[in-house]
Amino acid sequence: MDRTKLYKHLMNGFSFMIPFVVAGGIFLALSSLALFEPITLWMEETGTVTFQYILPILAGYIAYSIADRPGILPGFIAGALALNGDSGFIGAILGGFAAGYSVELIKILTKKIPRSMISMKTILILPIFGLLFASLSMLLINFLFSPLSIYLETQIVELNGIPLIIVAIIAGALMAFDLGGPVNKIVYLVGVIAIFHAHSSILMASIMAAGMTPPLGVALSTVLFKNIYTEEERKMGKSNWITGASFITEGAIPFAKKNPKVMRPALIIGSVLAALIVAIIGVSVPAPHGGIFVVFLMTNWWGFLVAIAAGTIASALYIGIFTKEIDEFDQP
Repeated sequence: MDRTKLYKHLMNGFSFMIPFVVAGGIFLALSSLALFEPITLWMEETGTVTFQYILPILAGYIAYSIADRPGILPGFIAGALALNGDSGFIGAILGGFAAGYSVELIKILTKKIPRSMISMKTILILPIFGLLFASLSMLLINFLFSPLSIYLETQIVELNGIPLIIVAIIAGALMAFDLGGPVNKIVYLVGVIAIFHAHSSILMASIMAAGMTPPLGVALSTVLFKNIYTEEERKMGKSNWITGASFITEGAIPFAKKNPKVMRPALIIGSVLAALIVAIIGVSVPAPHGGIFVVFLMTNWWGFLVAIAAGTIASALYIGIFTKEIDEFDQP
């Protein structure tokens, strides 16, 4: 099976899920800041309900990516069954794939049905049998993976002290390892799991800081060490201020590809430093995205800014010092 397609389907589910996690987390965080009890209760209820749709949306749009519109119903229900069956994100992801490929199989099996039954296929056959196969799959998935999911989610949520610092260091390094690739996304999912269950997380704040630092480090290096970049690269560096501040790690990819011997260690060092400082200070964030725009919702928010500044400066200095030595960039 094509790994690229599997990754594409997974990322499709993620892209539709993230707004629910972000909006739900922000509403829950703001509910504690509201001055009036009716507003507090309204925002808390809205955030809680929004969170309940995270797993169905994830599974539904994985299935949609595989099987188009007929995949949404079985995929959505697979995610809901994962929520009810405590198999969590593992169950929702597996259920989304099971639902999508079940619908694709049904399409193949019903390919030669008479033209007069085409409308019945769309309205009745695909939804009913897709739901049947998805729900049967979830019986097995929930049975096999709910104990593992509960254990892993509990460990993630209850991380503290030295174990939290160690995990933050590892997560920081992996966030910069492939700059938005599969490894980066897996680490990010760990942070989302923490937010999903705890509604505010030091680990998620560490991961966010680690993901913001690479593009910011590149951007700062284009300002401090102009002689190692072409004019076009310096212009690209300006956009990295925005992508970095917004927690979009991918902005650093073009620079990492051109000068990997320097960029990779530089960006990893900066991300590890940022994640470490966040974990030590105990910065906690209630939203899994937003970067600088959700700082006002963080506990110990000043520590997040210190961490970002430290990681950015460390990356930029490493880039400037070691690029001069190997001189891999073309001069303007």
